[in-house]
Amino acid sequence: MRILYVEDNMANVALVRRVGRGHHLINYIDGQEALNNFDADQPDLVLMDIQLAGQLTGLDVVKQLRERGFTKPVIAVTAYAMVGDRERCLAAGCDDYMAKPLQVSDLLALFAKYSSTAAAPTATTDVKQQTDQTEGEASADESPEVITGTSVPTENVKDTKDAAPPEEESTQSDTK
Repeated sequence: MRILYVEDNMANVALVRRVGRGHHLINYIDGQEALNNFDADQPDLVLMDIQLAGQLTGLDVVKQLRERGFTKPVIAVTAYAMVGDRERCLAAGCDDYMAKPLQVSDLLALFAKYSSTAAAPTATTDVKQQTDQTEGEASADESPEVITGTSVPTENVKDTKDAAPPEEESTQSDTK
């Protein structure tokens, strides 16, 4: 499943990347940048932070996506937890609402719910961030998955938390 996560907090992006291993995660920190690349990204699911860097709020981005005819799920992901915030997000065109801090169990349930209607996982992550510098631009011989920014394939990330310890060779002889 291709997941577009428009979020400017890299800790939240890292959590979604880890929980969503096996899915293709695309991240933008700026709503306008997400809109500019949206047609090329073709996400199956959008996670939208409401308070973003840049001129547009997450709700502005959602409204524009719906005006363009985008019908796939958009989930508001926000620290706003006041009375009426959920309704405001739903009225703007979001299909659901998740309050921060994000819970792993909620993310797993969300991915399971929407991955049944999406394409098969591609096991890569694209992190696309708007910056004031031009360093790090993709060259023509790099992966075609990257339009701008940096691609981080998740299959190259080693997670040692669940890995079995390496077997140790016995170097001592039994002399008793």
